[in-house]
Order: sequence, then structure tokens, then C-alpha cells
Amino acid sequence: MNLVQKYIIKEIIPFFLIGNLFFMFLLLMERMVTLADLFFSKNVPLFLLIETIIYLLPSIFYMTIPIAGLLATLIAFSRLSADSELIAMKAIGASNKTLIKPLIFIGIFAGLINLAMGLYFVEKGSTLAYNNLNKIVENISIKDLKANEIYEQIPGILLFVKNKISDTAFDDMIMIQTKEKLIINAAHAKITPTDNRSMEMLFYNGTFTMEDKQGKLSTVGFENMSINLPLNINIAKAVNSPMTMSIGQLIENSDNPKAQFELHKRFSTPLSAIVMILFGFSLGVFLSRSGKSFGILISIGLAFLYNALMLYFENSAGSIPINPALSAWIPLFIFILLLIYSLKRSFK
Repeated sequence: MNLVQKYIIKEIIPFFLIGNLFFMFLLLMERMVTLADLFFSKNVPLFLLIETIIYLLPSIFYMTIPIAGLLATLIAFSRLSADSELIAMKAIGASNKTLIKPLIFIGIFAGLINLAMGLYFVEKGSTLAYNNLNKIVENISIKDLKANEIYEQIPGILLFVKNKISDTAFDDMIMIQTKEKLIINAAHAKITPTDNRSMEMLFYNGTFTMEDKQGKLSTVGFENMSINLPLNINIAKAVNSPMTMSIGQLIENSDNPKAQFELHKRFSTPLSAIVMILFGFSLGVFLSRSGKSFGILISIGLAFLYNALMLYFENSAGSIPINPALSAWIPLFIFILLLIYSLKRSFK
């Protein structure tokens, strides 16, 4: 590797690192606001929230590495072209092959990091993050239920109490199950978490009202009633999602379109890092006179387009007449075609 190639690598690496940090904070911003609310208003332990953010980082970097590669090479070559350094490099004998060689080296390095993320760290981090979310749900459940306020933190359940005796004991409680159209009105109630991440709800001296298929209401009195309710309905589903599956589990569940898509996405995304870095080079050279701000907007727009295509095919897996395995590669194929066209324009 000659001095020109080393110079190009030194020019790109800082932008690549800054780009990853920038997009990381951008993607984490919404989650951090939610987690901050849990810390200040729900009294969730700070270490648990920080640990959850750390566990989410692999899945974040898995998305940011290709985007940061595109942004880094675009800014670097835009500056080199605008300052006539590319002309100087070519004047001393640097060919297009010489310029592209360090980009392929960086692309392969970034792709290998992304491959490691996809093969191990995304699944491991996502699983640990969701486990922490389960702990957070357990931590905030019922404890922040207040007297004379409607409690809506449990999916599909509305709770109202007139008197809160302790964190688990209540007087004059009303519980509404919105899907089942069930209303329970009890003079006394106890709600305690169980070992299997659910709540045992005990009601004493009350009535329950149900609506039948004809829309008629019927009310029955009771002395005591027990209901076991999962605390983490939504999170339990997320833990079983393809993102939290290992490669082996994805292969075992390959009959599931979502799992099949995720399996091939774990390999197409690392290759997109190489394509994006080369794309950034061609755009940087071609758009050098348009200014860096315009180039950055173009790169963000292209990154958004790629991820929007990925999201569309991921959500549509199994519901459109395209094989899920193939659909995980379609965005990459589109960008390869755009890259070929862009490189031809840059080398004219």
C-alpha cells in the first residue's frame, strides 16, 4: 500500500467513526427519551437503563456502519476533489484502481465487523435488551398505580382504584378488559407479581359484567375471584422475533418468511457496507462542486432509501409474491446497479 492509499485511509477513518457516533445518537434518541422517562417518573434503576442501552448498541451499529461508510467516503472525496488533491494524485501516477483499492480494504473491514454483528452480537444484544425490558416492566408494574387515576400501562387493561393501601393492596377497584369487554368491580383487591413474569390478581366481594354476542350485558356477583395476567405480552413476542434468533435458530425456522428474510439480511447487510463506501467515493467526486452540505443530504437520502426498501420487504415477507430470501437482497442489487452507473460517470 503506497502513500496515496494510506493518505486516503487516514482521511476516511475519522469521518467513518464520527458518522457512526452521529447516526448512533440519532437512532438512540427516541429510546433514550423513553428510558429517561422511566428513570425520572417510574423510578427504574439507572444501571438497568444504561445496561439496556449498551445491549442495544450492536443492532444500532449494524445499521449505522454502511451509512457511516457512505457518508465518510463522500465527505472525504468531496474535499479531496474540491481542493484539487485528486488531480494532484493522478498527476503523480495514481490510477482509478489506486484510489479504489483502499476503499475496498475499508469496505471489507467494515463488512467483516458488520458480519460479526449479524452472526452473533445483534442476536445476543437484542435478547439481553429484551430481557432487561422484561425486568423494567416488572419494576414499574402496579407500583406506580395511583388512587383516583386511570392506569393504562398494561396492554388491553384499564385499572381504577379509589384507595391504595399498599403497592399490592387496594380498595374499590375497577378493572376493564377492553378486548373481552369485561368489567370487574371489587371492594378489595390484591395484585402480586409471580415468578413467571405475570400478575396474580385477587378480587374480593364484587361483581363482573360481560357483554354477550348479542350485545346484552350480564352481571354476576362473587365473593372472590383470581385472574393470572402476563406482564410482558408485547415484549414476550419481541423476544421470539427473528432479530433475537441466532443463525441456527433462523435456519431451523426457515419455513417462517420473517425468519427466512432475517437470515439472508444478516449476510446482505455486511456486503452493503462495501457498496455504500464505493458509492460514497463516486458521489464525492461527482458532487464536489455542489458543496458538502448537498452531498451529505444526498447520502442521508440514499441511506434512507436503502433502509426504507429493507423495511418494506421485511414487513411484506410472506405477503407478496417474492421469495423472502430474494427480497432481502433486492435493495442491495438496486444499489449495485446505481453504483455501476455512478462509477462510470465518475471515471469519465
